[in-house]
Amino acid sequence: MILVGVDGGGTRCRARARWPDGTPIGECVTGTANILAGVETARDNIVAAVEGALVAGGLSGADLGRCLVGLGLAGANIPDLSERFLASDLPFARTALEMDAWIACRGAHPDGNGAIAILGTGTAYVVQTGGVFVTVGGWGFQLGDQGSGAWLGHMAMRQAVLAHDSLVPSTALTDTLLAQFDGKPDRMVTFCKTALPRDYGTFAPLVFERAAAGDAIASALLAEATRDIEVALNRLVELGAARISLLGGLAPLYAERLSPGIAVHVAPPVGDALDGALILAATLLPAGVSA
Repeated sequence: MILVGVDGGGTRCRARARWPDGTPIGECVTGTANILAGVETARDNIVAAVEGALVAGGLSGADLGRCLVGLGLAGANIPDLSERFLASDLPFARTALEMDAWIACRGAHPDGNGAIAILGTGTAYVVQTGGVFVTVGGWGFQLGDQGSGAWLGHMAMRQAVLAHDSLVPSTALTDTLLAQFDGKPDRMVTFCKTALPRDYGTFAPLVFERAAAGDAIASALLAEATRDIEVALNRLVELGAARISLLGGLAPLYAERLSPGIAVHVAPPVGDALDGALILAATLLPAGVSA
């Protein structure tokens, strides 16, 4: 049997294959595997990623039927979509499916007790205690994602419009944002009509940059974002997290802003999401066979 871990997100799908004794086989990256964006597309990219990982180790697509695959996919928390995906004629021997955030938590804390905070374009939090997962947040841009890159960018744009109308004092942050739209709020309105969370997230680095320079609005936004993140982190502690790993592109930037009371719970992850997916894959091994 071959163990394969798959981390399928909205941008890319990663697969890592190894033998049950831990010997690596190979890795491969393909396109989106977010089943919210399409079950068929996700399936095709996952199969291609797994096959590519096998080929990287000298195997071939003929070995797909030997694979025990642990899948962590965006959108797997929606029962209708996950059921449709699992019924989509997957060519693997056996498959286990769970949320992408859960495999990230498995990888970060392979001993089974710990939590993660995903701080990137969106935000989500997961705690694993005694083999049970609890998710906090992760409801998406419209209902949550406080402190995320998308949230920061969107809030900064709102402040820029207020500054344009002289309802709040303008700052370097608001001036720079307005300048990116030629000083015309109507162009910002047009942008927002089709903007996705990742589009708003492109402005997040500017907020951190301006806050570091003392910008009042940028500093206020980051203070609010940090408070929201700390509320979620404290909830993870209440749920029994022995330690919390911060993941995602904004994690290092927020880590230095946390209060001492919550920072004491933060610890680096042991492994990554693919390690967690492989742990999930190993649960599919026959009785008596260990990984």
